[in-house]
Amino acid sequence: MKKIIAFGVLVLVLAYSCESNKKAAKISDQIRINQIGFYPASVKQFTIIDTKASAFKLVDSYNNKVFSGALVDQGTWESSGEKVMLGDFSDFTAPGAYYVVVDDTIASFPFKIGEDLYKPVLRAAIKSYYYQRASMPIEERYSNEYQRAAGHPDDKCIYHPSSGKSDGTRNSPGGWYDAGDYGKYVVNGSLSTGQMLLLLEQYPNVITDGGLNIPESRNDINDLWDELRYELDWLLTMQDDDGGVFFKLTALGFAGFIMPEAYDLDRYIIGKGTASSLDFAAVLAQASRLYKEIDPKWSEKALDASVKAWNWAIINDNITYKNPEDVSTGQYGDDEFSDDFYWAAAELYLATQEDEYKVALTAYKQEYKHHLADSWKRFVRNVAFHSLLENKDMLDKEMASELSEGHIALADEILAKIAAHPYRIALDSFEWGSNSDILNQAVILCMAHRLTGEEKYLIGAEQINDYIYGKNATGYSFLTGFGSKRVMFPHHRPSGADSIADPVPGFIIGGPNNDRQDAGFVEYSSEFAAKAHIDEEPSFASNEVCINWNAPAVYVLGYLQQVRN
Repeated sequence: MKKIIAFGVLVLVLAYSCESNKKAAKISDQIRINQIGFYPASVKQFTIIDTKASAFKLVDSYNNKVFSGALVDQGTWESSGEKVMLGDFSDFTAPGAYYVVVDDTIASFPFKIGEDLYKPVLRAAIKSYYYQRASMPIEERYSNEYQRAAGHPDDKCIYHPSSGKSDGTRNSPGGWYDAGDYGKYVVNGSLSTGQMLLLLEQYPNVITDGGLNIPESRNDINDLWDELRYELDWLLTMQDDDGGVFFKLTALGFAGFIMPEAYDLDRYIIGKGTASSLDFAAVLAQASRLYKEIDPKWSEKALDASVKAWNWAIINDNITYKNPEDVSTGQYGDDEFSDDFYWAAAELYLATQEDEYKVALTAYKQEYKHHLADSWKRFVRNVAFHSLLENKDMLDKEMASELSEGHIALADEILAKIAAHPYRIALDSFEWGSNSDILNQAVILCMAHRLTGEEKYLIGAEQINDYIYGKNATGYSFLTGFGSKRVMFPHHRPSGADSIADPVPGFIIGGPNNDRQDAGFVEYSSEFAAKAHIDEEPSFASNEVCINWNAPAVYVLGYLQQVRN
């Protein structure tokens, strides 16, 4: 209940008066717009629902009209049940703070146009990983009011029988809490780290040394490198002596909404399988290649670990993970490993140039597509595609050409869906973590822009980006700490257990989820799929945070920041 009045107060503070027409144009989420704003060169669009209006105007903070335009009928979006009109003011580029006004009666949330607009958003999205660190205190000098004591030293973790070991305990400190709970998972950690490593490969200085204000700042190494290294070092602790990689480190069940230091459940090393070993092999090979100049000894260690994990997986190529009867933490199940083999082969080939891995790329060849939902087990193929495309010069011409053509065809398919969609997005299926699905579409478009230089792909990525920050059927900005109508009650234990009014900033929440697996805990206000979200703490199905939802947001924000400035 600690944040219950926050949104109402915010709306009152932002109330807008249209004095020139002697009417009150009040803030309304009937207008859905990116509440952070737009780069001057960006496409600038918004939607308004259930209106008979035919025009809009743009006004500045002094109520001066600076632009006017027509609203274009987009029909009804079946997934939201709304009659949608689209407004576009892309031709207006002057920096400043603005509102969209319709009929002189309703106004949008305020937004800005300007350079470097997303720099604080990008920093917050990355800094969220620091707040998720296990085994260390979050100090006031790095976090202000979000300081907390250390939790989960993970120095005497018990081997669960599913790990294949029974004697002794394991020391496995560090790493990131995976989501709103306090578990640490190899598969999801590998995917998330791999996506952000791609951004660093493309733009090594996207975040400066000291840009995040974390304990490693001012060590002459980019702060994003440092943050990813915290997770990578934990991953290394999860490798068994034979090269196989344990699946997760959690309790047998979820803790209540308590702070990390109040946690009193036993911690277990659980499972060991093909997916965890291959995803570990992939991201450690990727990291070894990119860290070679920064830390040669660590790079060599990472590559050795990757090769050992690969060799174990070749012998143990079909060991699935399923929660034992006494374990109820996140399962991250997977029983199809060809895409995991493909990602590992791709990264090991780029790191070593050895024929064994090139042959494996052919043996485990993947269809060039984006499989929506369950990104932890299906987007790994796309992470492999992107690494290979970023290093086309290391491939033979036939493979490079085939990958490029496949990527452009996929990107064009996404653009076609955007053009036909009332909200100018490419998603009409809303499952667990739908925000990561749509952000991964934006990643694909950014990569297409990088390959071709064609503006249409960048525009498509921006249209998707707008969805995350308010141009969606709920009207919410889905990133904690940003936007006028922002998520205030994420399913995130530290945010729920501290005494701070606002949640920890920088987290992308899962978003609309038509499966509503938490319907017994919360009551959704709409039956429509695109509105299947509720900003309540118990809503783990639509309002939880997760590291693999933040990772594509970091990539897209970083990419746009680099190419639009």
